[in-house]
Amino acid sequence: MAVQSTTTFVGRDAELALIGELLAGAVAGRGRAVLIEGEPGIGKSALVSAGLTGADTAKCRVLRGRCDELAQRFPLSSLTQALGLGPDESPTGPRRAVTTHVLRSPVAATSPGVRTAAEDPVTTAIEQLLGLVDRLCASGPVVLAVEDLHWADEASLLLWGRLCSATARLPLLLVATCRPVPVRPALDALRRELRESGGAFIPLDGLPQPAVAKLAAERLGGAPGPRLSRRLASAAGNPLYVGELLEALVRSEAVRTVTDGVELVADAPRDAEMSPPHVNADRLDFLSAPTRAVLRTAALLGPDFSVAELATVVGRPRADLVDAVDEAMAAGVVEADGAKAGGERLHFRHGLLRRSLYESTPTALLAALHQHAAKALIAAGAPVERVAPLVLPVLAEPEGWEVGWIAANAGALAARSPESAAHLLGHALERLDTTDPGHADVEDQYLAVTFRLGRDQQSEATSRAVMAGGADPERAGRAAWFLGSTLLRTGRREEASTVLAVAADAGGAETGVPQWRVRNEALRSTALVGLVGQVGQEEACQAAERAYAEGQRLGDPLARAQALYTRSVVRTLSDDFAEALAVTDEILSLTDAHDELLDLGLTVQGDRSAVLAELDRFTEAEATAREALASAARAASIRPGAVVALRTRVAELHYTQGRWNDALTALELPTEEPELVRMSCAAHALRALIAGHRDDWQEASRQLAALGDRRVLDEQTLNSASIVRAWALEAEHVARPERVVEVLAPCLTPDAGQRVIGPSACLPLLVRAAQECGDMATLRAAAQVCAATGERHAARQADLDWCRGLLAGEPAPVLAAASSYRASGRRAALGNALEDAAVVQAACGDVTAARTTLAEALDVYSALGAAWDTRRVTARLRPYGVRPGVRGTRQRPKNGWQALTDTERRVAELVAQGLSNPDIAGQLLLSRRTVETHVSHILTKLQISSRREVARQVRHGGA
Repeated sequence: MAVQSTTTFVGRDAELALIGELLAGAVAGRGRAVLIEGEPGIGKSALVSAGLTGADTAKCRVLRGRCDELAQRFPLSSLTQALGLGPDESPTGPRRAVTTHVLRSPVAATSPGVRTAAEDPVTTAIEQLLGLVDRLCASGPVVLAVEDLHWADEASLLLWGRLCSATARLPLLLVATCRPVPVRPALDALRRELRESGGAFIPLDGLPQPAVAKLAAERLGGAPGPRLSRRLASAAGNPLYVGELLEALVRSEAVRTVTDGVELVADAPRDAEMSPPHVNADRLDFLSAPTRAVLRTAALLGPDFSVAELATVVGRPRADLVDAVDEAMAAGVVEADGAKAGGERLHFRHGLLRRSLYESTPTALLAALHQHAAKALIAAGAPVERVAPLVLPVLAEPEGWEVGWIAANAGALAARSPESAAHLLGHALERLDTTDPGHADVEDQYLAVTFRLGRDQQSEATSRAVMAGGADPERAGRAAWFLGSTLLRTGRREEASTVLAVAADAGGAETGVPQWRVRNEALRSTALVGLVGQVGQEEACQAAERAYAEGQRLGDPLARAQALYTRSVVRTLSDDFAEALAVTDEILSLTDAHDELLDLGLTVQGDRSAVLAELDRFTEAEATAREALASAARAASIRPGAVVALRTRVAELHYTQGRWNDALTALELPTEEPELVRMSCAAHALRALIAGHRDDWQEASRQLAALGDRRVLDEQTLNSASIVRAWALEAEHVARPERVVEVLAPCLTPDAGQRVIGPSACLPLLVRAAQECGDMATLRAAAQVCAATGERHAARQADLDWCRGLLAGEPAPVLAAASSYRASGRRAALGNALEDAAVVQAACGDVTAARTTLAEALDVYSALGAAWDTRRVTARLRPYGVRPGVRGTRQRPKNGWQALTDTERRVAELVAQGLSNPDIAGQLLLSRRTVETHVSHILTKLQISSRREVARQVRHGGA
């Protein structure tokens, strides 16, 4: 008698029906996620296979992958395989291009350039993979099924969570299987998120007795008798254990055919002897010794492996492995991966089988086997990410060659798995004596990767160790650059300036390394900006000019670009906008030609957009920022902090123009994204401003709390004005004009413009508060500033006109300022200027004019949703007998086509054309994530659930 192989799926009718419904929903354009959970062997994989049997006929693209415990150190490996980005895809395939560009980009470990914050290639890879899924879904429904999610690395869980959120907007069915254990907080959070977002959860218990009997009948060719049924009950309804137990009983000739089916013989082994934990070992015991030896080696390579890799490690030709592979496949231990061309890759049928093989190897031999396998693959030229999992387990008992391999390959590994690279390098650094010739190289690479990961304490400690250890001038100069950059990004500007000054002068011109001397001098010039007022700026300019000249002589674009960046910041803060724009053009010409300057280029484009906004060139400013965001989305090495800063610039542009909903959209970031740099103070301030103006003081207080007590940040010199305005608005709300004066008083100092772009924008608010609390000293100081300042720029001139009109009690200058704001599109300032003009008119007795001006101010506030400003201006004019009269609300409705913003309507029209989110982002020069947020808002406001329904509403004019 033999146990028959069968494809019939037994039981789980309700679960199959649910998966069928979810699949039909995806075909109809309504995605969803489902998590199938149960113990090993309970039938999770079989349920997925049975449930997705009709996926191809339903015109779905089905992508499948599995996670592995031993591959957790290698982020996204399982999902990249599932998405067709594995090593077996055609090198010229379109999806292969994504993995080549994103997951294997080189690391500039020896030439860090001017990056001043951590890069995170894994985060970038996640964004790229999300974009890939978007594009796949644009061409039709997609099913992405990943098994054993309990072994997924943290990055894969993050990506899976992001994809779960995206299912509401895409024809995407996510299917995952996992075990209840091991217990992982990240997986528990994913389960909660799944439930809260409307995903499905399928817990699998053991099959009932009738289903077990049916399964046994299918496998044995006859119904099980009473004794056999009782024996099968020991499997607790676990289909895998039922099947394994049947095979074990058949192999031991413990069952026989009877008249009405199949029955257990009277002297069959006892249940205890055939318990499930022994079943896998029993299956393996029936394999020949040579096959078991080959499979033990295969177990080292992971859940799947190629025949070529196996042949390399066992040291035999592939032809010699045919019998072993055939036997293993016949026994159901391994099977060909049908997703791989030619069946060249195999995978273990079940993780328990692989674990049994792995754990059956004596512990004393495991290290040696890992050593042998790693060296064999290295000799065969295997990719570094394939070798690294074999090197990691042997670090506790190294042979000595590992350190050299780590030093030679950690840079390449860092592009794929920086965490693993840091672990390997840290191990090597601990075991290398400082006198070892390889110590310096390992230390330098460890410094680069920890800096890149944002591990400030480790990178700072390593930098200081290099500098204190008598390193050669080049290494010392490079370490000083890393240390100065780390100090800058952690807010220690003065300490950074000191460290970089010492490094720039170390050894003198004769013994120092010119390249690093000039780079450190250029970075020091940036550290000096805003440090000690005018003196600091003068010293910064001098240092920048020296660095630029020397960098030009040496042909070093990094030093030149950093020095030019200092010059551009100084010119911007000095209101020399024409020169600032010219300098940014020169910087961008350098950054466009050198990949190591991409981060700086992104920062410069953000600063350029701010300068253009100061000149009221909002269209150019927004185009500059959006083009930079589009470039960042295509790049593999842009740090997330730089992208966040640029999105904040876009939000500031929207805020100034009164597009507050769009500003909030630009500021929306996924809650899962790790905060790699200290960022978003200006973003918190903008959120607080919008919430406060809209009378949502609970939200405003929450955002202000995130700011702490920092009003102006060294790291965010050019956009810190929003921070002081947010604090001033809160003080105004609680009727503390003296607090408003305290917050805004620094705008009256002579060097205010060296810390904040356009301090004049805060002067009218300061004067209003000083008049309210009778602060004559502040009013005199404001009058002196207005009298002494001559502005070349329209926006600044309007600020001063407004301020002068308030000081003189004359409405004409305030109205002139309002006219300037109206013409330029500064809607936020327009409403406030009109409010003050109405109050001055009323105070002068011109009630009719005040009422007309008030009406326009209320129109502006209504369009902005500025309920707090509406209440404030009404209260200020009530004593003069000026009332707005009966006015209906003109706020945008919350639901329906009219609720969409202009940007959301443009996105909806492109969705209706069948464009994916990345393609929409490219057309509108938005980030992919911003488009994703717009689509989410569109679905919510239109009260629909799929992109197809968006297209239908667009075709019918929103009906």
